[in-house]
Amino acid sequence: MPIVKPENMGVHMAVDEKYINGEFYTLLTNGETGKIALMTATTKAAQLAKTMPEFADKRFEVKIFTRDLASNYDWFGREQFMNAAHVADKFHVLKNGFDALQDLRIYYRQQQLTKRREAYNDYKIKKKNNQTLKFEYHETKLKNAETHRQLLSRSQYLLYKKQNQWSDSQKQRAEILFNLYPDIEKAYKRICEFRAWYTIENVITPENNKSITAIKNQLEQWFRRVEADDIAEILNFKHLVERNSGAILNYFTTGASNAIAESNNAKIQNLLSQNKGSRNIDFFYFRLKKFLS
Repeated sequence: MPIVKPENMGVHMAVDEKYINGEFYTLLTNGETGKIALMTATTKAAQLAKTMPEFADKRFEVKIFTRDLASNYDWFGREQFMNAAHVADKFHVLKNGFDALQDLRIYYRQQQLTKRREAYNDYKIKKKNNQTLKFEYHETKLKNAETHRQLLSRSQYLLYKKQNQWSDSQKQRAEILFNLYPDIEKAYKRICEFRAWYTIENVITPENNKSITAIKNQLEQWFRRVEADDIAEILNFKHLVERNSGAILNYFTTGASNAIAESNNAKIQNLLSQNKGSRNIDFFYFRLKKFLS
């Protein structure tokens, strides 16, 4: 355990993992001060539990525990921070949504690649009887001068953006993409809807009239629209949201995120880059203690 600092425990603690020198480490960070309370070379809940006697009753002071959707950190939090509300990290939840959308795009691109591969296999069979035969594969050019394969490849970035952020060429590409692949348009709309729901503007404060009941109802309505679309990739994302709905909904009552843990991850990565790795691991730990705890 390179870092064990019980004095860095606080009301909000954030947990995340970091890959260093071939090992995955768990970092437990104070969500208010950014100081690391624990850094240990394991991500397993049972092994993490063995480090907790160092923190004694300070564990009971934790009221908010932010984490990603990994089951090991879910169990670790339930066992060790009994008074804390679990809050799923918004970044990780949204990343899963965007991954589902990209999976659908990749599915259609793989179909195009399969057609080309099968055409080439047919050519090889024919060439056995005609050695002068040349391979030709004609692909239809769309109105923006791209082939289907190019369209599906180059649409990757526009699917991460909101429509009002598209460039003129992306607007044209999206129009063609959605006309040819209506499932991608439906999936894009559902992810945009979820993104608009999962926003800081919906966090409940004394100044606004938001209620957790209304927020839950909005999520249920989104579930029904996803079910009606019946797109496997988005249904899989819906299932992930349903399984973690408690931790996701806690975001709207706390406004907490794992941003501080992600920030520390970036700082550690910067130290690794500056020193071209961590060949002297003990000195690396010393620097981390100085800078981050």
